[in-house]
Amino acid sequence: LGLAIVDRIAGILGYRVDVRSVPGRGSVFSIEVPLADEAPAPPASEASPRPSAGDPLPGRRLLVVDNEEAILYSMAALLGQWGCDVLTASDLEGVLAVLDGRPPEAILADYHLDHGATGCQLVSALREHFASEVPAVMITADRTDDCRRALQRLGIPLLNKPVKPGKLRAVLSAMLSG
Repeated sequence: LGLAIVDRIAGILGYRVDVRSVPGRGSVFSIEVPLADEAPAPPASEASPRPSAGDPLPGRRLLVVDNEEAILYSMAALLGQWGCDVLTASDLEGVLAVLDGRPPEAILADYHLDHGATGCQLVSALREHFASEVPAVMITADRTDDCRRALQRLGIPLLNKPVKPGKLRAVLSAMLSG
């Protein structure tokens, strides 16, 4: 079925599907597609996120802090799809550099950072730095009582890993609606 779909799309686009086969070993199917000189610009209607009625996320400046590069990348991609302006960093020094003197509208931080630092310490430092109770969400796989107590002291909601996008969106929307 998949090959039939590929063959049909290739025909529509005017490309040929090639096959190489070795009995007893398998087959390789390929299609040659020319590269564009440059990536096309998105249509004007998609270039900037449009806030929808009642959706508090588009245009919000969010900070994501995690010590794993893959998580930073995936969270930035997800939040970017929701129309957020996303800044990422892996430690306090990086956070202060990307914020450029302006506080984020919300912080999404991993509980366990590198060198024994915690997301709670980072959130506390940023709240003190900006003299503001910047809203925050802690994301962690840590289910210990110590972690829960630390978050309760700071009034930070907890999302356990793996985070479901719908749950994250609901928590952020509720936090940023008020």
